Amino acid sequence: MPLCPKFSQVTDDKLLYQPSPNQGDKFDPPSFTYSRVSYDKAARHEAVALLLNGRVPNYNIRLNYRVEMSAQQIADLWQKHSSRLKRAGIIARVAIEITKNRWRTKAVNRVHYHIAVQDERTPAQLRALVRSVCLCEMKPGSFRVTCKPITNWEKKDVWYFVKYKKLSNYLFKPGLPLHKFYVINQKQWWTNKDGTPRTRESIEKQIQRYANVKLRLKKYERLVKVKPPSGGWERPTDYAKLQKVLDKQSDETLYDWFSVLQGKEAVFPDTKFPKWLREKIRSQPMKTEELLIAIYERLRHTKNSLIVYAFEIYHDHKIE
Repeated sequence: MPLCPKFSQVTDDKLLYQPSPNQGDKFDPPSFTYSRVSYDKAARHEAVALLLNGRVPNYNIRLNYRVEMSAQQIADLWQKHSSRLKRAGIIARVAIEITKNRWRTKAVNRVHYHIAVQDERTPAQLRALVRSVCLCEMKPGSFRVTCKPITNWEKKDVWYFVKYKKLSNYLFKPGLPLHKFYVINQKQWWTNKDGTPRTRESIEKQIQRYANVKLRLKKYERLVKVKPPSGGWERPTDYAKLQKVLDKQSDETLYDWFSVLQGKEAVFPDTKFPKWLREKIRSQPMKTEELLIAIYERLRHTKNSLIVYAFEIYHDHKIE
């Protein structure tokens, strides 16, 4: 007898997931169900939106349905759950996933939710809240709730949340009445970095600007080889001379110097690289570090938006 008799068992011909999804190729459109390649494109887009969003979640609530249900039953149940969570003041981005067996070797025909929430309540209070919501329709034992802190909501954690390039991730079948991601309290979830409200549409426009800038920078993208460092005595830095050198350079040139010293791409077409930068400076680690600091102090006040985007694209760093 199922743990929750209200819901019928799902037969094998009504699997929620694709046992063998199409691998796809680079020409596939972004989609969470079309192919693995298309899933990664859509997941990366969602990840960028989450990284641009100002709200930073501090807990991951995981809600497992421990019984099988049809896609429509899952959709109807989640609508009730999310409405109650919204009224309880939960502000969250939610991902739905196919559950794996206890050995994590293959999929089972059940789902679970990852609820990335920003909330001042304790983990115990959040678990109790979600449990009380589920008990309105489900029997005890037909679901499980856990809550763990999110310590660092940055690129690595966001990639995991959206399951970007996770080959072990199972794709839902196309055409189900399920969305890959949901929002609870949408008007409160999407914000600027300073906490003021914004819309998902404004984030989409920012993503498009980001993509346009990336294409523009990629046109001139090139790696500049620098001579490997060698040992030897290092003279103290002449700060007056260093400042004099930097003052003569444009922000674009200084960005490219900074980038190649970090082993990254140069992206501005007119940049010249002096011999001392390509050969001598790397053998003097203290001077290299001081040069990088001096360049960054200059560039963090730049008005050139291309440089700001270049730091984000090539260095995963946002100039504040």
